[in-house]
Amino acid sequence: MYQSSWSSLGIFPNRCRQVRLYHHIISVIIQGIVAVLLLIRTYALYGRDRRVLALLLTIGCTGGAVGLWAITVGAARQGHKTANVPARSQFVVHGTGCDTTLSQQQGYDLALTWGSMLVFDATVFVLTLSQAFKSGRTWKGGYIHVMLRDGSVYFGVLLVFHSFNILTLALAGPAYRGITVSLTNVISSTLVTRLMLNIRDPDLHERACRWDFEEIDV
Repeated sequence: MYQSSWSSLGIFPNRCRQVRLYHHIISVIIQGIVAVLLLIRTYALYGRDRRVLALLLTIGCTGGAVGLWAITVGAARQGHKTANVPARSQFVVHGTGCDTTLSQQQGYDLALTWGSMLVFDATVFVLTLSQAFKSGRTWKGGYIHVMLRDGSVYFGVLLVFHSFNILTLALAGPAYRGITVSLTNVISSTLVTRLMLNIRDPDLHERACRWDFEEIDV
């Protein structure tokens, strides 16, 4: 009966296990790409200062290592927990699909991972803010102003989402642990794309405006 139900749904324990692992891995990959872009941006902001590069690489690599550790340990714990459970009931909820809920310990591990990501984002923001204060009003309306403005928006939004991730993973019930992770990945990738695309030569905007006026005059 159970086997026919799985077959009709196209759901098998191995596939459910892969779905759960996929969500964890894709989160690490997306956040890794975001971290690399932020690192490049901050490194350029500091005139290719290798001390800044070393600091961000250390924090970023530590966060990546914590993320991989959480995934590996979580998978090992899940495998050990379900070693004596029939395969058909490990990851499949009858009639509804895969069971992708997280245990309390898995929630703690992943909360630690998101905490390390928050530390990286906070470091980038502090470095950007520090550089803006050092530059003073000399850069008003220039690149530093744009970077500080966009960086403030990025950090403010991600602070809220990272906090939700940490709180839900550590404190929420099994059905709600990590409920905002997918949304955080979408928001962070969208915001960092705007951060990078908004760094451009101000003359380009002026030229575009001149071209528009010229077309209107014609």
